Formats: sequence, C-alpha cells, structure tokens
Amino acid sequence: MSDRDDDVLRRRIAQAAARGVAGGSDATRAVFRAARRVAGGWVPADQLPSHAEVCDEVTRGLDPAVAAARLTGDRFDQIAAVVAVLATVRQDPGKHPEGDVLEHTLQVFARVRAERPYDEELLTAALVHDVGRAIDRVAPVPATLAALEGLITPRTAWLVETLPAAVAYGDRTLGHRARQRLEGHADFLDVLVLADADRRARVRGYDAPSLDEAIAILRELDADNADPAAM
Repeated sequence: MSDRDDDVLRRRIAQAAARGVAGGSDATRAVFRAARRVAGGWVPADQLPSHAEVCDEVTRGLDPAVAAARLTGDRFDQIAAVVAVLATVRQDPGKHPEGDVLEHTLQVFARVRAERPYDEELLTAALVHDVGRAIDRVAPVPATLAALEGLITPRTAWLVETLPAAVAYGDRTLGHRARQRLEGHADFLDVLVLADADRRARVRGYDAPSLDEAIAILRELDADNADPAAM
C-alpha cells in the first residue's frame, strides 16, 4: 500500500471514528471499531488516526464556519472550534443539572474569572479542561492535551493535566506523596481554584458567558500581555 493509500485509509478511519464519538462512544474504542469496519480487519497502530485527527473530523461535522476556524483561524479561533464540540456531549442530569459539557465548561470559566480575572493561562485551562470528553471518555485528559497540542502553553497544559489530582486533593483521596508534590508546585493554589470551579459549576441557568464572549476575554488578556504599555 502506498503512502497516499495509507493517508486515505487513516482519514476514512478518523471520519468513521468521529461518527462514533458523535454517537456517544469514546474515541479509543471508536477508532478500533472504525478500523475494523473500514479496513475489514486489523490495522497497524501506526496507521490509526490520533486523538487530534479524530477531533478534527468531529469538528468538521459542526457548522461549516466553526470547522473553517478550526483549520484556518488563529490560535483562539482553533481553541473555540475544539471547545464548541462539547455542546454535543451530554451529561447525567442527576449529577450535572447544568446541561451539556459546554455549559459546564463556561460555568467553570466564569467561576475562575471571578477569582483570577487577569490569569490568561488559568482561564484558558478552565475553557479547555474537558475537551477530551468529546474525544475519549476513557482517557479524556490525554485526549485533551493531544487535541490542543501547539495551542496552549506548558503551564496551561500542566493545569489541565493536574486537575484530576487537584480534585482528589480537595476530596482528601490523594495519596500522601502526591499531595506533597502538588503542594510544592508553584501553581498549587491556582490549580485548586480550577478544581473548586469544576466542582461548583453544576448550576442550572447559571449566568456564564457565551463561548464567543469567553474567547474575546482571552484575546483581550493576550493583547494586554503582549503590550507593555497596557500593564
């Protein structure tokens, strides 16, 4: 099989997996199922699409303007397009009366902004922390980081990656050594702010910004940080 044929097969598997994700499957399982259907059998791991490729295909199934932003827009347009996918992810209404994952995400953003209105990286983490839930429900954190590779800073990535530990810290279920490592980190208090916002962002009808408004806030902070005169 030629490289071109490999690329076509990879894209077809990603497209089929994206349909599975939209139907409620996690991406890892959806990719393996799609590979069996599309190729008619086993496909080597290096020919399977990545989480980011599946996310791209999920995004292409949204409004054409959103899909175009994911592919051609600037960093903030691309972040917005990835986050927009969360509107398709439903939650258990008994545990999450706020609604879909996008609504939860915007509530987290609003609560973090109330505590740290100046911290662009922390606010970005609030906006993207659940992106992986639209891609791989078994391993959402690695899926989040893969989908956002090149779009977020190392600090934002750390905040997203460490959020589950911070939640466990608040629940007093984190192991002793892990607690010590977390407490010794320079961003310990900031990730606790994120974890607390994540825990409390379950209010039906909460007054949160829209996704467009959240992105505009991040753009303004980015511009202020880039302009010394604005400091």
